[in-house]
Amino acid sequence: MEVYKAETRRVIRRFLSHRLGFANTIAGLDAALARVIPRLKPGQLDELRAIMLANNEMVMAEMHRRASLRKQNAATAS
Repeated sequence: MEVYKAETRRVIRRFLSHRLGFANTIAGLDAALARVIPRLKPGQLDELRAIMLANNEMVMAEMHRRASLRKQNAATAS
């Protein structure tokens, strides 16, 4: 599970620093999930779910922030 956490942190860090776009971020998170599922122990499902939800919150918050900035920039340019 620690490897999954580290992988997803790296992906999200790259997304937040604008080195990855949304689609590549989702692909990276999906790839990390695909690698962890075969090694998952039954007792780790809750932890995995919590990490996935936290990752989702961070990505969605950043997408909302970027959309707000685009709207502000469009309004300023008009």
